[in-house]
Amino acid sequence: MRKLLVFLFVIMAFACNKKKLYSDLNHLKGDGVIKISSDNVSGQIGKIFSKYLYTTAPNGGRIEIFGTSGVSDDQMLYAREILEQYLTCSGNVYKSIHKQAIANSMANKKCAMVFWDTEEQYESNMSKLIFSGYNLQDLYATESWGSGNRDASYEEILHLVHNYGIAPTLFNYQKRLQKANDDAIDKGIWKPWGGDLPKADFDDEYFAAVMDCYLGLWSGQGGTMGGSYSPSDKDELKSIDPVGYKLIEDLFGDIKPVR
Repeated sequence: MRKLLVFLFVIMAFACNKKKLYSDLNHLKGDGVIKISSDNVSGQIGKIFSKYLYTTAPNGGRIEIFGTSGVSDDQMLYAREILEQYLTCSGNVYKSIHKQAIANSMANKKCAMVFWDTEEQYESNMSKLIFSGYNLQDLYATESWGSGNRDASYEEILHLVHNYGIAPTLFNYQKRLQKANDDAIDKGIWKPWGGDLPKADFDDEYFAAVMDCYLGLWSGQGGTMGGSYSPSDKDELKSIDPVGYKLIEDLFGDIKPVR
C-alpha cells in the first residue's frame, strides 16, 4: 500500500579514509532468529533492532531481515519463509536459473526487510537509517501473521523482491508487468489509490494486488486491496484479469500461502 523506501548504498569520507556505512553481519550465523544489539552489530542497525534473520543467495551474499523487540520470532521466521518461497519456487516459464539471478541481484544491492513493532515506531526511526547503506522495505508486526489484522507480509516482501530482484534482471517480464498494469487501469479493474503514490509505483502495487488476489488473501471481500483491484480470489482473477493471472504462474507457478 505504501511507497517503497529506497536507500542507496553510500560511501563517505572520514578523516581521509573511506568506510562502509552498512553493518557487516557475516560474523552472525545460524538458521534461527539471532539476537542483535550494539554489542554485536555496529551503527544504527545495532541500536534500533534486536532480531536478525537472513537467507543466503547463490552468490554467497545475504538478503537480510531486521526486527525490533515487539516483532515475534514466529513473525520473523514467517517473513523469511515468504522471501525464500519467492526466491525458489519454479514458475511455468521462469525456472531456478531465473530465481538465482533475482536472489543474487538482491544480495548485491544489499536488500533488507525492516520489521517494526508498529507504524509509529517506523515513523520515529526510519530517518536514522538513511545512511545505513541498505535498500530497505518496511513491514509492521501489527500487519503480519498472528496480529489479528490484515496480513500484508506477501505484499511488502514482494515489493522488495520486485524492485531489487525482478525488475533489474527479468527485463521482458517487467515490460509485461508494466503493460498489464496499464491495461488494467484502462479497463477499470485496477484503480491505484492517489495521494502520495507516484505513478512510477503503480506497477509495483498492481503486482502485489495480483499476488494477494492469486493467494486468496482478500477472498469474499468484494475486491483486493480494499476494492482497488476488482477480483478478490484466484478464480475471479483468472476470469477478470487473465494477463495478471499468467504473470503470477509464469514466474511463481501455482504458489500458495506458506501458512
